[in-house]
Amino acid sequence: MEKLQVLSFWIIMVTWTVPGLCNQTNIVLVVTDDQDLTLGGLTPMVKTQKIIANMGVTFTNAFVTTPICCPSRASMFSGQYQHNHQTLNNSVSGGCSGPYWQQHVEPQAWPALLHQAGYTTFYAGKYLNQYGYRKTGGATHVPAGWDWWIGLVGNSRYYNYTLSVNGTAVFHSDDYLTNVIEAFGLEFLRQHHVTEKNFLMVLAPPAPHAPFTPAPKYKDHYKNVTAMRTPNFNVPVFRDKHWLLQMPPSPLPDSMLPELDRVYRQRWETLLSVDDLIESMVMKLESLGLLDKTHFIVTSDHGYHVGQFGLPWDKRQPYEMDIRIPLMMRGPGLPHRQMDTHSVLNIDFAPTFLAMADLEAPPWMDGISFFPLSKQNADDGTGMDRKFLIEYQGEGSRKTVSPNCLYDEADTLSNCVPEQMCKCQDARNNTFTCVRHLKPHITPHLMSSYNFLFCKFRDSENFTEAYDLNVDPYQLNNLALSLSPAVENKYMSWLEHLKSCSGLSCQLHHDSDAQSSP
Repeated sequence: MEKLQVLSFWIIMVTWTVPGLCNQTNIVLVVTDDQDLTLGGLTPMVKTQKIIANMGVTFTNAFVTTPICCPSRASMFSGQYQHNHQTLNNSVSGGCSGPYWQQHVEPQAWPALLHQAGYTTFYAGKYLNQYGYRKTGGATHVPAGWDWWIGLVGNSRYYNYTLSVNGTAVFHSDDYLTNVIEAFGLEFLRQHHVTEKNFLMVLAPPAPHAPFTPAPKYKDHYKNVTAMRTPNFNVPVFRDKHWLLQMPPSPLPDSMLPELDRVYRQRWETLLSVDDLIESMVMKLESLGLLDKTHFIVTSDHGYHVGQFGLPWDKRQPYEMDIRIPLMMRGPGLPHRQMDTHSVLNIDFAPTFLAMADLEAPPWMDGISFFPLSKQNADDGTGMDRKFLIEYQGEGSRKTVSPNCLYDEADTLSNCVPEQMCKCQDARNNTFTCVRHLKPHITPHLMSSYNFLFCKFRDSENFTEAYDLNVDPYQLNNLALSLSPAVENKYMSWLEHLKSCSGLSCQLHHDSDAQSSP
């Protein structure tokens, strides 16, 4: 940690102020990597639940619009669907930290807009998967709008990584990354300016992403925990699911189950350090007298699966375990221990954070602010009927297929390794667009709420999947072949519209309109 002692040589401080911001709030955002909600992903974070969720609002219907790291983070920062920000997957060729992103999207993302409005801004941790490599500008590239920039080069890891510290590459070998992010965050909060002007702090730890390495003090903390055996855990998949899920072996052999358990418990163990990080930030803000002037948000870039439908471990699927995310927030004016059932998307984060700064969202943003919603009673009878898009473009390359997994079509497959029984986690035809239609239950006896998923896969079969989650929460029964023509046509109409929507036209699909719903 001796590298932190020369922090002042790397950080360029901005000390000018903008009149009028003194009445606005500070914003702290913690973004974990691959943290699920439906499989108990919040269980290890006991302190976070106590000091964030119990002191604020928990959003029970929070979703990502693309279940993969780079596109989801791009949506989070831009406020746009994938088809508008054009980050299609985790590769440079797929737009991850590529020229279009850096030249056209990044400079007008919400952190840059907050910075222009006078906020001091701080970032530490993972950004985009291809950030910092030579082919995307190297570690010297500092995204627009950041006063303090401590960006991880490449994808999540816990040791042996490089950070771009305001454009200077600094290698760490033995420093646990979550702890380094915590140390930088505390250093930022020690600066005098945090009590003089508003600030934005984003902390993006690697947990619980692979390689699932816990800090030494938490190793084997959950040694007796096993992966959650949900009703869809390791069930055999037949013709009711798209081709990738049918790939053998299905189900996984019993010999694979101990490895699933290891992954599951080590993911939990990595999150214990994130729990510590959040506690230390809250304690520091409280000691500075800033906690009641700060909105503190905790979320993830997408969900995760461990064994569901016989898939080993990954994301990239349109099912609940991959698209649902934890989301909790505390801050001035917010109630305590409130559950908010409104649908919230990662594209909503951008207009929400701008609203916290009393700024208007640009018309090209596809999301809507949930900041006013969080101040309302979720059970006030105004449940929101929302239809939104889930989209993903699959990847395939021989570079991502182990030579020990012998597939003739290896150039169309991805993430195929012997450790996962050569069961590939992605493929080019794992490309889909879905309508997620949700109107939360207002009261337990009101059964007219909608909770539906309709997906079309771009493959040779034009495969369709549809699930009524009110009666089938684990998505075991594909209803595609039993939908009436009227219902299918309605969902196809919504899907065609959402696939090319932009700005206000995307927001038209959140209005309550029971008559138009199938």
